[in-house]
Amino acid sequence: MDLVGAATSSPSSVIPPFTPGELASLPQVEVYVDESGDRGFSTTSSDWFAMGAVLVPWESAAHVRVVIGGLRQEIGTNKPLHWTEHFGAKRVLRRRLASDLVAAIPDLRVIYVVAHKPTLRASAAMRADGEMFYHWMTWLLLERVAHETRGSTGGARVARVRLGAVKGMDHARSQAYLSGTRDRDQGSVPWEHLYWPPKWHGTDEYDGIQLADIYLGMFRAALVGDAQDMLCAEMLLQHRHQIRRSTDGRLLGFGIKVYGQSAFLCDRVWWPELHS
Repeated sequence: MDLVGAATSSPSSVIPPFTPGELASLPQVEVYVDESGDRGFSTTSSDWFAMGAVLVPWESAAHVRVVIGGLRQEIGTNKPLHWTEHFGAKRVLRRRLASDLVAAIPDLRVIYVVAHKPTLRASAAMRADGEMFYHWMTWLLLERVAHETRGSTGGARVARVRLGAVKGMDHARSQAYLSGTRDRDQGSVPWEHLYWPPKWHGTDEYDGIQLADIYLGMFRAALVGDAQDMLCAEMLLQHRHQIRRSTDGRLLGFGIKVYGQSAFLCDRVWWPELHS
């Protein structure tokens, strides 16, 4: 796989562009992506669709293998972990164990993007095409991943992106969409920090994709709960230290980006604690 050329970096970035030689010497971060909610806009569709990226620095990769392998052993399964199947709402103790373990993985970062469909300004074409909507949301998420790897707290890195495969979707088209959009970018996003192209994989191929599914499950639990319910967000709150923030500590727009009205999240009773 080749790195995207460094010339795509924004000249206004605080960190100057890296040369190809400098990029090749940077430490790696493994990025795993999953989704939650549905992509439809019908009257029976969910009000939201979310995607999340879990960024695992190479030095924490062993922790991920131990956590996911340990959870499978505790549950007593050889199957890939899936939130809905293995961590359902009645599995309270199992959910807490997963939350405790993933929140302790060192130096991990999480980025969420969520579309609030009732207030989202989307074209008729996008509303009619769930695949296009998925591609657009993936693009928005990867933009934030690129910025995070460029200016990581522990220093710049290069990222290898692996996404959970979506059943029934032609990911060759997904890749073509992302590559075409990247090629038209005017230099505002440091794409040179992502190995290109990103790849889609089944959950059985990488523990990190199962890890991303767990994080999206915890995020989902907070979103489907009542806006006045603190308990539904306890797992999200437990890993708030892992969610990407700006240099001055802001969460909204950095580690969590809402497309549509931000009140969808910010008016929830647990938001001030998440942001603290």
